[in-house]
Amino acid sequence: MKLSDYLTVEHVIILNGSTKSQAMSEMVVAADDFSEKVDQEELLKAVWEREKMMSTGIGQGLGIPHVRLTGLADAAVAVGVSRDGIADYESLDNKPVHIIVLIAAPQGRHEIYIRLLARVANVLKQDDVRMAIIEAEDQAEVYRILTEGKV
Repeated sequence: MKLSDYLTVEHVIILNGSTKSQAMSEMVVAADDFSEKVDQEELLKAVWEREKMMSTGIGQGLGIPHVRLTGLADAAVAVGVSRDGIADYESLDNKPVHIIVLIAAPQGRHEIYIRLLARVANVLKQDDVRMAIIEAEDQAEVYRILTEGKV
């Protein structure tokens, strides 16, 4: 599985917000064209419903909100980078989140959903990759690092 099949440079953003709420709103705007059948409000609602179950802040500066939606034809990924970190993300290690990866998959496509989660986690488990993404100069560099899986 290649992350580049689900992520485009246009879906990579440098986050401006400093709170989880602001960051999630920015992520949903970045994902605006995931589907003509799913609008921003529906996606944001699904993200917050998922967050109510348990925070998607998995530690090591990572947040991986993931949702399944009926109106999606295929899975898609958006990435947001916060150089200062989102302190109120409620991460498992209680540290700020610097990289948010939003994964949206069609309802009923459990395999692709799990494979994308695993692929993202595998790439971002590397300390040098996470640091390079946080320090990247622009979206194109973040995209390159993520899709190549190395610095």
